Amino acid sequence: MTVAPVIVAAAAVVAIGGGLREVGAAVVLRARAQTAADAAALAAVAESAPGAPGAPVAAAHRLARANGARVLACVCEVGATAMQVEVEVDGVAARARAVIDPAALAPARAGLDPRVAGAVDRILRAGRGRVWVVSGFRDPAQQERLWTDALRTYGSAEVADDWVARPGNSMHEKGLAVDLGGDVEYAALLVDRLGLPLWRPMAWEPWHFELVGSRG
Repeated sequence: MTVAPVIVAAAAVVAIGGGLREVGAAVVLRARAQTAADAAALAAVAESAPGAPGAPVAAAHRLARANGARVLACVCEVGATAMQVEVEVDGVAARARAVIDPAALAPARAGLDPRVAGAVDRILRAGRGRVWVVSGFRDPAQQERLWTDALRTYGSAEVADDWVARPGNSMHEKGLAVDLGGDVEYAALLVDRLGLPLWRPMAWEPWHFELVGSRG
């Protein structure tokens, strides 16, 4: 007579154990989906970082696949500083949003003339990842290294002068110049459109912008 209760109890334990396994599997699946969504959103927004290819949708799909998921939706405008991605893993959906500040990833602009720094900030904000800072203020030691490298590369001081100013003669050392990367023609367009006090004095260096009037 004692057998039946034991059998019932065992059946109950098996049933409860099965439910726990199902709950555990669901939790793991949700975690996988969320991980995939987070990775896809971060990969997408990273495409707006300085120097990135600028292909957020492709990056989102690539990272989703790498995490066993597929993208359901991607609010991923090229150059945007925020991306939202929704993915699905085995019928479970998850959503993630990632934000980036491209200006925070650019080289420090400390030492630049406030007028130059302000203009650069506006270009970076309006450029939305299409433009970034390559070189801003340089101290004499940095300029010396660049000049030495140019002299070694070109083998002639006269030719090197066309590409790098000699130490003590660079507008970078005065904080009056900045070299931009990315779409420099778009940067020039923004300078005109926003009425910024910058110009490009050297046609052979389209990335080089200086404060208007800096050359006297």
